[in-house]
Amino acid sequence: MYRKLYHTADRIEAVLRERKAPAAVVGGKVLPGFVEMLLRPAPGTKVNQVKALQADLALALGNSNVRVTQSGTHLAVQIPRETRAPVRLTTLMASLKDVPPHTAVLGLAEDGATLMACLASPEVAHILIAGATGSGKTSLAHSILLSLCQLHRPSQFGLIVVDPKRNHDPAFARATEMHRLLGVAHSPEEATAALARVVEVMERRTSHSEPLPRIAVYVDEMADLVQTGGARVVDLLTRIAQRGREAGIHLIACTQKPSAKVIGTLLKANLPLRLVGRVVSAEDARVAAGMPGTGAEKLLGSGDFIAVTGGRVIRFQAALPL
Repeated sequence: MYRKLYHTADRIEAVLRERKAPAAVVGGKVLPGFVEMLLRPAPGTKVNQVKALQADLALALGNSNVRVTQSGTHLAVQIPRETRAPVRLTTLMASLKDVPPHTAVLGLAEDGATLMACLASPEVAHILIAGATGSGKTSLAHSILLSLCQLHRPSQFGLIVVDPKRNHDPAFARATEMHRLLGVAHSPEEATAALARVVEVMERRTSHSEPLPRIAVYVDEMADLVQTGGARVVDLLTRIAQRGREAGIHLIACTQKPSAKVIGTLLKANLPLRLVGRVVSAEDARVAAGMPGTGAEKLLGSGDFIAVTGGRVIRFQAALPL
């Protein structure tokens, strides 16, 4: 393993030197899904010069999914591993101590630490999970919901599921067993009624300093729901996204098609945490992440994600809900 890492570092430095953008490999780490090599550009080498050589590095390393990104004060070359180690929610949960209230577990971050998201934070509040088929977005969503169920008592957290596809997932059965599931809606009519009730609760709670239980409204495939439910559903979802956090209500929405045309620019503007898996193109990555240059189109699928919030991008391996 070490010999291969040294060889990889030599190849990276050689390519950058030959392309007149010299940089030194100053460290690295082996993570569940990829190997990350840290670079320090030489004096006079611009960051954009190195980033522009992503395709050259991929060719030299024999891997088309190589990404060049920033990692703290360094640049990083991320190279997918031949075999990827699974990240299991049960393992991460067992290692946690003193978890802040209203916090969900996402997976394992690129620095090797457990990545979590506090719903009460303005930088999180509501979550958009986007990715093509096979990206692992449903498993990630279920891990988020199960971690919230396991870390909170029924008086602290409840779950409402809007599931147009009628997915009978064991995660929701476990939520029911733990008395966290407050309601399930399948048809557009049921979804509209459920969201309207959530808005009513939100309006009643506006004057409460600490509204409990916190309620997560999980929408599986939001684009489909918007297309079948029409303007009324968009209005209800937008109101929840705009005012829900203060009332202890949080929207967690999955979609394959996170376009403004489908779900509305106002709704997108109020989903501050974006969890983006593999997408088809750089344009899809830009729309899903809300910013260009994240490289989500180069992700590996099957749980390889980036978290985007407040201008920061963190790559992570999503936890499997096991």
